[in-house]
Amino acid sequence: MRPKNISEEFSPNSSVETDVAIVGAGVAGMYAAYCCSLANIRCVLMDELTNAGGQCMALYPEKLMYGVPGYAKIKARDYISRLAEQCIGMAQHEFFGYKVTKIRRATKGDFVLSTNNVSVCSGLIDNITITSKYIILATGIGDMRPNIPVNIQGINEISQESGFIQFYCLNQALYRNKNVIVAGGGDSAVDFAIDIASVAKQITLIHRRELFSCEEHKIAMLDKLAKTGKIKLKLGQNIYKLNEESGIRAVYTRDNNQCEHEYKTDHIVFCYGFIACPSMLVADLGLKTEKNLITVNFETMETSVKNCYAAGDAVTYASKKKNIVPCFFEADRAVRAIKNKVSGG
Repeated sequence: MRPKNISEEFSPNSSVETDVAIVGAGVAGMYAAYCCSLANIRCVLMDELTNAGGQCMALYPEKLMYGVPGYAKIKARDYISRLAEQCIGMAQHEFFGYKVTKIRRATKGDFVLSTNNVSVCSGLIDNITITSKYIILATGIGDMRPNIPVNIQGINEISQESGFIQFYCLNQALYRNKNVIVAGGGDSAVDFAIDIASVAKQITLIHRRELFSCEEHKIAMLDKLAKTGKIKLKLGQNIYKLNEESGIRAVYTRDNNQCEHEYKTDHIVFCYGFIACPSMLVADLGLKTEKNLITVNFETMETSVKNCYAAGDAVTYASKKKNIVPCFFEADRAVRAIKNKVSGG
C-alpha cells in the first residue's frame, strides 16, 4: 500500500499533471480512485500517512467494524486490506507520506497542490507539485487529538509511558489477561469493551449516565457479556481521581448519591472521543463549512468552490449518517459529477 519506486520515476521538485487530485487515502479516497479508474479519468491519490486506510489504520486497526456491507463484523485493518486490494494501484500515481501544504488556483483555473515529504521512508523525494482540473477532498475530520478529561485528579501526574492511561489502542494484546477499565458510554466505549472481551481478564465499563448512547444491537451484546460476568457495568458514576502508587493502580468514582467507589485495575482506557482540527486546506480554498465540516451539494458532492468536491467524514449535509457506508456513495457521486463535466454532460 506504499508508492513503488518513486525515486526512480520522479526527480526532486517534480511536477505531475492529472485530471483529479484526491487528497486523503482513507475509505472515501481509495474508493474515489477506484471510481476514477472505472470512469477512465486520470487521478492522483495522496496521503500524508505512509499507508492507506486513514483513521481505520491510524487509530483503531484492531477495532471490530459492524454494519459494513458484506461482513457481519470485521477488524478495521482486515477490511482496509481487502479494500486496498480493490482500489490501490488504480490511480495514475499514488503518493503516501506526502502532505498537501497549499492549494492555489492557476491562471487557467486549474488547482496547483504543493506537497512536502513528511515520511521517514527512504526513497521518497522531497516534494511534488500536482496540477489538476478537479479536486476531491477526502481528508476526514482533519488532525485529531484525544479528548482528555482535565477535571480528574492525578491524571496529569501519571506518566503516559507507564501504560496506566490510554485513549485508543493499536494492539489488543496489551490487555491480555489484564483488568481493564473502559470509561465512556458512546459507540467507541461500548465497541472497545466488546472487542477486548476475548482477551482481557476482566472489564469494568464506567459511564456517568444510566444509559448508553449507542446502537441497540451493541447494547444487547454488552448485556450478554455482562450476564456472563466478563464485563461489569458501573453506570451513573463519575471518575474524579486516578492514583498510581507502589505498582497499585486505582480509579475512584462518585455515583449520583455522592457515594465513593474504588476500583483496582491494570489499565484505564478513556473513550471520550477525539477533538478535530480541520484541515488547513479548508481555509486555504475558502470553503464554506458547518461545525468545521465542509458543506456540499448532496447531488454532486461539489463544495462552495467550483470543481472542488469532497467525500467522507470531511463533509456534512442534511441527514448525514456518520458511518463507513456514505463514504462509498459520496465518492461515487463526486466522480460521476466530474465525469459529466469532462464529457460535457
